Amino acid sequence: MKSRDSISSHESSNVRELEKHLSLRDRLFSLLALRRGALRLRKWLKLALLFVPIAALLVLGGRYVLEKAYSLNVEQIHFKSSRNIISKTQALRILNVGESINMATLNTEELRRRLEQHPAIRSARIHAELPDTLYVEVEERIPIVYVAWEDGMRSGVNTRLFMDPDGVLFPVDESLHGNFLGVPIWYLRPGDAHELKVGTCIEPQKVRPIARLIAAANRYSPEEIPPIIEVFRPKDWEMRLILDNGAEVTMEVRNIREQMDRLAMILDHARATHRRVRAVNVIPTLNPTVIFEDAPPSR
Repeated sequence: MKSRDSISSHESSNVRELEKHLSLRDRLFSLLALRRGALRLRKWLKLALLFVPIAALLVLGGRYVLEKAYSLNVEQIHFKSSRNIISKTQALRILNVGESINMATLNTEELRRRLEQHPAIRSARIHAELPDTLYVEVEERIPIVYVAWEDGMRSGVNTRLFMDPDGVLFPVDESLHGNFLGVPIWYLRPGDAHELKVGTCIEPQKVRPIARLIAAANRYSPEEIPPIIEVFRPKDWEMRLILDNGAEVTMEVRNIREQMDRLAMILDHARATHRRVRAVNVIPTLNPTVIFEDAPPSR
C-alpha cells in the first residue's frame, strides 16, 4: 500500500504537468499556481527579513568603527631624551603637531623626519600604540667645542658654531644649550674644513684629537685643571691650549690622556709651592718644560 506522502507527491507532479499545457492566462489565474507563488514569496520575505537587519548592522558597525577611528586623539605622549638637552615641550614645538593628534591620520615616519631635520637632533624614534599613546625618543647632538676660523681673530668675522663628537657643525641655541655655553673654542685653520656652515662634517682624523682632549679634560675638576678656553692646531701633530687661568699648554695629538695627567700633576705641584704656571710643554714624558710666573707674596 502506498503512503499518503507518496500519493500527495505524485498528485502534485501530475498537477504541474497539466498546468504546463494550460495557456499563460489560465496559468496566471490558477489558484494552485498562485498558492505556490505565495509560498515562495513568503519564503524569500523571511530570508529578506533575516538578512536585511544583519546587513544594516554591518553597515552601521563599519561606519561606527570609521567614525571612532577618526575621533581617536592621542591622549598620552611619552617622551625620552638621551641627553636631557631637548625637553618634551621643545620637541612638540619642533613637531608642530598642534593641540590634538589623530591616531588614524598619524604619520610617524613624517614626524621622525621632522625631528631629525632639526640640526640639534642626531636621531629620533617615534611610534604609536593604540588606542591613544604616542612614544617620542630623541638623541641630541652634544656640543663639545665651538668652532671658528682662526683668521677671524684678525679679520673680525666671528662666525661660531657648535661641533659634536662626530664632527658635525650645528648652530648655537641658548634655549637648548644653556649648559654647554662654556665649552672651548677650536680655531680652525683653512685646511681643517671646506666651509663653516650648519651641516658641515669635519674629517674624523681632525676631530678625533679634539674629542679625546675634551674627554680627558672632563676627568678633572676645574680646581685640578682650569677649564680650557681656546684650542689651536699649529701643526697636524700639535695642539696648544689656553686655560681659564691664562696658562698656555703645548701637547701632541697622541697619548692625550697621559699628557693631561702630567698637566694635572704639574699644576698640583705649582699650587703646593705657591707658584703660577704661565706656560708648560707636557709632551716630554720626563722633565716637561714649565715656565712659572712670579709667586704671589706670602701672608
